[in-house]
Amino acid sequence: MADTKDIQYDKDYPTKYDGVYFRYSKKKKYNGKPDKSFKIRYRVNGRSKNERIGWQSDGYSAEFAKNIRAERIVAIRHGGDLPNTKKLIFKEAAKRYLDDHSSKKSIREDRYRYNDLKHLDDMEISDITISDLKKVHAVMRARGVKHITYIKVEEFYNKVVKYASEINLIKPQPSLKIPIPRAKEKLTEIYTDEMLQNYLSIIEQYPYRIVSDIVELIYYTGMRRSEPLKIKWSDYNKEEKSVIIRDAKSGRDERKLLSSESINIIERQRGKSKVYIFENGNEPVRAQYLSYHSRRIADMAGIPSHYRPLHSLRHNVGTRMALQGTPAAIIKEFLNHKNLETTQRYIDIAEPVMQGHIDMLESGLKKSSKVSLNIKRVDTEVKNG
Repeated sequence: MADTKDIQYDKDYPTKYDGVYFRYSKKKKYNGKPDKSFKIRYRVNGRSKNERIGWQSDGYSAEFAKNIRAERIVAIRHGGDLPNTKKLIFKEAAKRYLDDHSSKKSIREDRYRYNDLKHLDDMEISDITISDLKKVHAVMRARGVKHITYIKVEEFYNKVVKYASEINLIKPQPSLKIPIPRAKEKLTEIYTDEMLQNYLSIIEQYPYRIVSDIVELIYYTGMRRSEPLKIKWSDYNKEEKSVIIRDAKSGRDERKLLSSESINIIERQRGKSKVYIFENGNEPVRAQYLSYHSRRIADMAGIPSHYRPLHSLRHNVGTRMALQGTPAAIIKEFLNHKNLETTQRYIDIAEPVMQGHIDMLESGLKKSSKVSLNIKRVDTEVKNG
């Protein structure tokens, strides 16, 4: 066997038998080595068909797979029955997809998205309709999940079905997509002082401290959700009061200045993590884990359900900076906006609030008691010379 560091987990390795292949498992072990999943390949009606046989750890072998392939070919040539490829439940298709793509970088996200489709598990794929996906969408929305998250779940469903068709487990199926309403204008949530006080109070009391620290850091810095999760200790400079955000939304590394409170939050992680500042079980905190708990925090604080728990805090930073009269160019740099057009919306939102403060100031000045000064008025005559 090749050295494990040279193994390609998404590659079909040939055996000494024609049409028999295997893949190494990235997670399963057998006798201290990566387990093997055997598969066979043959043609049906001019189309290549892949059929999975089983794991080496379950007693399957290349020779056994060879015999199965021989049976399939005889059945094709002499009109025998092939395994039923018309009936497939979603659970089996999803498991096959996840197993065969276990080396993908996005496999964690795929497994997470599958959780929202569990009630489709025992349904035959051919029986699943738009109505079933609408139910998935309704359940997710009731939990306060954003439309974009549902869209990713829907994309996973269609990937599973398409893959099942590609390996000839089922006949080709049409993609299922439900119409999702799109907001015509970008949403910028506004926080009152009372809302923020409630939010901070819950953050301080929340039992999952790693989550509350990340949320609090976003509260003070206006970082995007993914940014705190990918900061390593090597990207942090306490003396310069800054961190480097690697591969930011702008497409480049961005330097982020930190306030004293932000530095305190980061320093609290010392001794708790090794590579990344925020770690959970020696791994960087997952975005889905953070999203789940941040939604709980927002709900406990009484934040409106249509407020995005983390991104709304970023908007709050921009709006507060605008209210304080911070120049747009500085807000742009602090929030790492690509252009001033994005920053301008905070200025536009802040202007009516600032106008209210100006009106209050004027009203207060008018009510101030007048001081009488004995100053004699002198009329001057201007002479034309």
